[in-house]
Amino acid sequence: MNRFLFLFFITLLILHLNCCQTPQRSVAPAFYHWQTTLDITQTESDYLDAIGCKKLYVKVLDIGVNDVSGAIEPFSHLEIKDTTGLYKWEITPAIFITNAVFKNISAEKTDWLVGKIVETCKASPLQPFRELQFDCDWTASTRQAFFLFLKKMKQALPDTRLSATIRLHQYKFPDKTGVPPVSRGMLMFYNTGDIESEETVNSIINLHDAIKYVQGAPARYPIPLDLALPVFSWTLVFREGVFWKIINGVPADVHDTTRFKGMSPDVSHFEVNKATFLSGHYLRPGDRLRVEAVSPGLLLETAQLAGQVHLAEQVTVAFFHLDSTILRHYSPQLIDSICQKITFPEKN
Repeated sequence: MNRFLFLFFITLLILHLNCCQTPQRSVAPAFYHWQTTLDITQTESDYLDAIGCKKLYVKVLDIGVNDVSGAIEPFSHLEIKDTTGLYKWEITPAIFITNAVFKNISAEKTDWLVGKIVETCKASPLQPFRELQFDCDWTASTRQAFFLFLKKMKQALPDTRLSATIRLHQYKFPDKTGVPPVSRGMLMFYNTGDIESEETVNSIINLHDAIKYVQGAPARYPIPLDLALPVFSWTLVFREGVFWKIINGVPADVHDTTRFKGMSPDVSHFEVNKATFLSGHYLRPGDRLRVEAVSPGLLLETAQLAGQVHLAEQVTVAFFHLDSTILRHYSPQLIDSICQKITFPEKN
């Protein structure tokens, strides 16, 4: 073999090996702030510094439909206690809008909604911001109205990058649910189970359910994707077999055997023994509770699976959500390990 052919075959081999390797991503950790009051504690600030977090997604509005009047209105506004030190992070305001808003919205009402949001954003102390994110679990029946709203938002804020959250079902079936007309998507890699069913073990994340959305999904989503992972817990209350209420977090009181009976062998299910209050909510005897959380081990496995998705080469991995009572369960070393799994995804 002459020297030219030898170099030719070596080049082909290198190209083949490069093609077989999973591309390395650049990963930047971020956090969601989803509470109605923005008042970051020193503990939270130190934690964000420890993980190298440079960006926060901050919910500024909840918008829904009034059950009585049918009017579209804000359910909550963000209250900012103190902006001292806040600007060391890049702030992306996030607006949650219920799917019901877009079920029967008129063109005139869409223009009105756009105008109200623009007015709120321009008056926000979080200005200036480069990106605005919309969180809406749109469906095939509301996608046209929601996407028109996004187009009008872009026209109203031409210098602001728009992003939207993408649920797993929207990720897997873009032909059915459509792709929002925004610059980037945030893939929410959680809420995989039926929250309203008593039989569900963990509706926050179940890998058996999650893998169904990854397998058979399009090889490439039409817009660049960032990734959101769950670091939260909640307690779900069922009354007379029907889902009734969400209590944020896992109150320590559920282990009080004088009021709550563990439904052995499943330590995540409890029944109320006698009338009581739990985190300010009145519970009756016979009410049942399901405690859901994401252990560090489950979070690592979730990140491993999420790493198989075709994410952006420069991807933000945002953890939901910032809460000092929760952060103690997820060390900075764990967050770093999770980012490594996204940076160097292993092949299936």
